[in-house]
Amino acid sequence: MIEQQPLTSRYRSAHENSTAQSGTDPRVLLASIVHDFNNFLTPIVTIMEEMQTHKMGSPRQLRRIDAALFSAFRAKTLARQLLDFANPRKLQPAAVDISQLLEFIEPILASVLPADIILRFDVAEDLAPAFIDRQLMERALLNLMLNARDAMPDGGEVVVAAAIDRQPGSSAEPREPMIRLSVADTGIGMSQATLRSAGVPYFSTKSHGTGLGLVMVSQLMESQGGGLSITSTPCQGTAIDLWLPVMPSSITGLR
Repeated sequence: MIEQQPLTSRYRSAHENSTAQSGTDPRVLLASIVHDFNNFLTPIVTIMEEMQTHKMGSPRQLRRIDAALFSAFRAKTLARQLLDFANPRKLQPAAVDISQLLEFIEPILASVLPADIILRFDVAEDLAPAFIDRQLMERALLNLMLNARDAMPDGGEVVVAAAIDRQPGSSAEPREPMIRLSVADTGIGMSQATLRSAGVPYFSTKSHGTGLGLVMVSQLMESQGGGLSITSTPCQGTAIDLWLPVMPSSITGLR
């Protein structure tokens, strides 16, 4: 009697043999899969956005469309993270006008928020340029906006603020001025125990969460000479501060 190999084992063996024969780097295969995934997802998002814009459906159906769009944005964010894993991109820091950056990304941030969440901006005048990778910064802000939405199932407000400040720390030496870019919500907040675990890999308060979002944002900030800090109070909301280095030529006038 011939013993049959389980289907999963047969699939794994066939996949490994195929990969070995082709000599393809697994990261290339992953990037190819993510690329195809995005191609399939894009028309779905476009159709749902059109239905949402034209209010095609009952109030209940519109809420379901909104939830589907939110999931699609989450999927796009995850796909981007997978691509970063497969093909890490070298940082390209440059002078970035934060006010201009927020003005550009505002429609994208607003698009992931339902009608019962208000989005406001509070940017200091004559803010010095930041020295960051603009593309990665945009993705970090989108990630934080998605988290803020998760924290406000019954609606609320998100305030994105930017100003010159000094990063808190225990060092007696005064720290260099930095740009504090804050994303604050009026959501459910976190207990002290949860706050201590926030940003720990694979820890998440959401059943569908991976626990990697804040970790990646924090690593992104640190890799650019900045940092991330969190303050939160149960039932009052959470504020995540991104500390961005100021363009070197601008520091002299900020002391």
